[in-house]
Amino acid sequence: QASVDKSDFLIGEQVRVKIKAFIVPGAPASAYRVMIPDSIPHFEIIEAGRTDSVNYKDNSRAVEHTIIVTSFDSGRWTIPGFRINLAGTVSDSDNTRLTDPIIVQVSFAPADSSKQLHDIKPLVEVSVRDYTWYYICAGILLLSVAVFFLIRYLKKRRKNLPGASVTGFSPLQEALLELGKLRQYDLLKPAEIKLFHTKLGEIFKRFLGHRQAQNLLSMTSGDLLINTRSAGLSSDGIASLATALRCGDAVKFAKYLPAAIESEDCLQRVRQTIQFLEISYNKHQP
Repeated sequence: QASVDKSDFLIGEQVRVKIKAFIVPGAPASAYRVMIPDSIPHFEIIEAGRTDSVNYKDNSRAVEHTIIVTSFDSGRWTIPGFRINLAGTVSDSDNTRLTDPIIVQVSFAPADSSKQLHDIKPLVEVSVRDYTWYYICAGILLLSVAVFFLIRYLKKRRKNLPGASVTGFSPLQEALLELGKLRQYDLLKPAEIKLFHTKLGEIFKRFLGHRQAQNLLSMTSGDLLINTRSAGLSSDGIASLATALRCGDAVKFAKYLPAAIESEDCLQRVRQTIQFLEISYNKHQP
């Protein structure tokens, strides 16, 4: 059997797919192996999970395997059947079973239809006035403001070199301090959930930017993952960071509202990645 916890979900939302196979009486659970593909068309595997054996009250047994997937393609898609290998069967033709495919609907958040249209306003007669002096005064004011900020920037340029922390703390200390402040947000309120994940992504970009002496605030999640791979982050570390960043993207761009425990998990994943990268950078310093 294969089932999903929701068959209609928003783009970027995570869905649990459970694969179950009942064990023949007397057979060991190790004889059943659930095969999880490396990729599924139109879906991304967030967590591959592992196979566990389960005992039921009626003395029946089964093996279960749960994976977590998401999709960033809107439409009606099919999750193909999963292959289950059975060791020690009578013939080779009995060695494999397939679950039924599952059809799901991936949608965008509904548009706001509460805004009303208004009639075009009637024509209004206007008098022609000479605004030359207004333009001159405005130009002088803008030029004065530009000169003021230019002078201020030049004065602080040496203090704000790339990679320097404006708080006086090290990049790691500043990142951990800012991560601690995120616990002040109420993760049951949609507005604060979005702020939480937005600031979580900014904290990681600032830390990495400080360590690499460059501005990474405009970098996308995909570019960040490529960057961290070149920085020596392991495959498991990249997968963990990807889960946190993609959850943040879903919150910001697809209006996804994760549970509080899922947001806390994203915070822990980013914290662990920052601490690992700090150790890695320190090892490679001369």
